[in-house]
Amino acid sequence: VRLPTLAVSEIGPNLTHVASRHTIAGGLYMNDAQTLARWIKNARHLKPGAIMNTIGKGEYDPILKMTNTMGLDDRQIADVVAYLMALK
Repeated sequence: VRLPTLAVSEIGPNLTHVASRHTIAGGLYMNDAQTLARWIKNARHLKPGAIMNTIGKGEYDPILKMTNTMGLDDRQIADVVAYLMALK
């Protein structure tokens, strides 16, 4: 009997119970709404070597060396943060 393999993704951080965590980014930053928004916009700026894409519109990606023109705007980021802060 052959069992199916599970897909594993390493694009972003594990979000299980993210609102219950005291810190984010491997313990570098306090987990509050403002810092979480900054992390979602541009994780690579906050933590060099982070593999999470820069998704904030107008944010400079230090790895790609370009500004993201197609990302999420501040209202969309705030919506994502509100959702994540509800994951306890």
